[in-house]
Amino acid sequence: SEKTQLRTLSNNVCRNQGVCSATRHIYKKFKHRFASLGSPQLIHFSLIMSSLAAVSCRSLQLLGRLRKLQKPLHRLTSYKRLQYTDATDYIHVSSVPTFAFQDSVPPMPVPTLQDTCRHTLDALFPLVSQTELKHIARLCSQFTETEGRTLQQQLLSLPKGFLKDLSVLKIENMECREPRPYTDCTMSILLPEGPGSGQQLVRAAILTRSILRYANTLKREKLKPAVWPVSPRMESILNRSVHDLKIVEFEGQRVVPQCMDEFRYLFSSCTIPRLGRDELKKYEIFRYIVVLKHGHIYTFDVVDEEGHLASTTEIYYQLEQIDKRSHSPALHSVAALTGECRDTWARLRQKLMVNNREALNAVESAICVICLDGDDPPPSLHDQLLNFQFSNGCNRWYDKLLQIVIGKYGKAAVVAGAALCDGTVYNRLFHNVIDDAQQSKFEAQFQFQGPPISPVSKIEFDVDFELRSAIHTAKTKLLQLKGSVPFQHAIYTGFDDELIKSKRLSPDAVVQVASQMAFYSTFDRLPFCTQPVMNSWYKGGNSEMLPTVSSESAAFIKKVVDGNASDNSRLFDMLTAASNKHKTMTIKAMLGEISLSHMTTLYMLAKEGGYKIPLFENETFLTALHSEFEVYTAQPAEVDDFKLLMFIPTDIGSLPSLQLAYHMGKGYHMGERVKNITMTSSSDVDSEFISHWKRALDVTLAIIKAGRLSQH
Repeated sequence: SEKTQLRTLSNNVCRNQGVCSATRHIYKKFKHRFASLGSPQLIHFSLIMSSLAAVSCRSLQLLGRLRKLQKPLHRLTSYKRLQYTDATDYIHVSSVPTFAFQDSVPPMPVPTLQDTCRHTLDALFPLVSQTELKHIARLCSQFTETEGRTLQQQLLSLPKGFLKDLSVLKIENMECREPRPYTDCTMSILLPEGPGSGQQLVRAAILTRSILRYANTLKREKLKPAVWPVSPRMESILNRSVHDLKIVEFEGQRVVPQCMDEFRYLFSSCTIPRLGRDELKKYEIFRYIVVLKHGHIYTFDVVDEEGHLASTTEIYYQLEQIDKRSHSPALHSVAALTGECRDTWARLRQKLMVNNREALNAVESAICVICLDGDDPPPSLHDQLLNFQFSNGCNRWYDKLLQIVIGKYGKAAVVAGAALCDGTVYNRLFHNVIDDAQQSKFEAQFQFQGPPISPVSKIEFDVDFELRSAIHTAKTKLLQLKGSVPFQHAIYTGFDDELIKSKRLSPDAVVQVASQMAFYSTFDRLPFCTQPVMNSWYKGGNSEMLPTVSSESAAFIKKVVDGNASDNSRLFDMLTAASNKHKTMTIKAMLGEISLSHMTTLYMLAKEGGYKIPLFENETFLTALHSEFEVYTAQPAEVDDFKLLMFIPTDIGSLPSLQLAYHMGKGYHMGERVKNITMTSSSDVDSEFISHWKRALDVTLAIIKAGRLSQH
């Protein structure tokens, strides 16, 4: 009867056979010791003891498994990882590998010496007197018959694609010995408002996560290839071209692949200062980022052992730890030295390497740099741009190609190293990152569960008295220049792209002509003006500098400014001729048939070889070669307003151009549908130029509105 009662009770209470067996075993052991207890009480006691033992054993087993699953469970419980899949670590997933079309991209063609000289003389024709033009023509003829042949053969003997793999722009930037923040090797781009605006750490976490997603998509070759859609008209032009440009099918479109070599250097790369010429170094490490706050330098892992990215919640948690640890500014921040003259920084870096090799390597090999500024936001756009570019003198690492800067109240910008990566590369990056960040739903109240991939660690440098003195000097120089940089900006509304296109004119050509007209009205002469033209159809693609002042544009400008501007019909025909010439020259530059870089490369080879060439000693020729006035327009797909101009003169003492660009429109995909324009000039300008520029746009648009298309 006891056995039956025990078996029945234990089976009814617990269906687990192990517990039932343990209950009967305990009952037998305790039956004679507790004879005074009745059978039911002893049976219940045995059942409770066996159940507790079973739960304890099961808990220990589960605990062992939980320890093994600690990191995966942490990811599952983190924000935006409730249903974790590999796709969440990518911006998108391409149907073909990122670099699938790179083998079909041809090398950059090298024009003949005679063609380059002829195009250079054509660019000088409307800008110099006939006497001077004939003199330069004689020098060009002499050059093509003597040293020019030798230099051309030397250029052609270099590896294929050298002209663009190590393009003139890149070589000049790497050889530039002036401080990085003062030159066009560095550009700052303000980002539009987005999730987290007003909260520094939230904004930083969201942008960092989006940047990492883009970087991971690129590294895993899941980023869509860079291609140029080809219209039937453009395809017919390409088919007539002598150059071997391949047209392929991608996502149902006929496209021309673009070179993506520069994309490889966006992340985990750094320019290393060397005496004479800097070195670009690409690191294979893809694991951590560097954060600067008040000049203090911190690092933490954002990629785990399995290749998964840290969540937004984890990044926010790590940034909070950094924020708590860096209340006061660093006394001697090595970051200030990266804003020094390049040769000075190269010598100081060699001294730093003695005791700080690992620390330097940690910063230089990071995926990117996040800069948390502690100052209140400046009230004006002018001061905001300067603050993002220069900071407090020690909160930027200018050798890195990508720095994300977040102000105290969430205002964000990108400080990009334009020395090695062209604007089209950053354009693609900003487009994807901003769109991704805008979709984030992260907020500060989301709590991070579990340990991070790695704890935050501070990067310390051992600096002696000489280095401390150099840091103080570098910071002082940077702050002095920050307070003395002149530039102008203005807003022009009412620029009608659709009206201009309806009259079969190029909006880009209209901007170029109006800008040249403003220069002519201000200085009573036409400038040696150039415009960057996309040339990435070829290996090592970059931007080709196209001279934009033509005989047609010069005739139109002088007619409007100096002559009778009342004959709108005649003026419209002249503007149409200037626009058509600009279109033709742009296409030729895109195809590599016009290359100012070719002549500049020959000039550099002559300089390195110690040649004494009269053509390269002519001051007028050199001015045209290096350009004194550059106008760049961002071309959006849809534009409501021509809204913003940022103008920066380059004549800052002996320093070359300083390029600060406030891009906030679809041209750089920064949010609002506006067209952007950036100018640099070696001539001293003020508000008078801005007035002339607005007036030139008003007059030009009025001529376009009144003009009629010819029947022809």
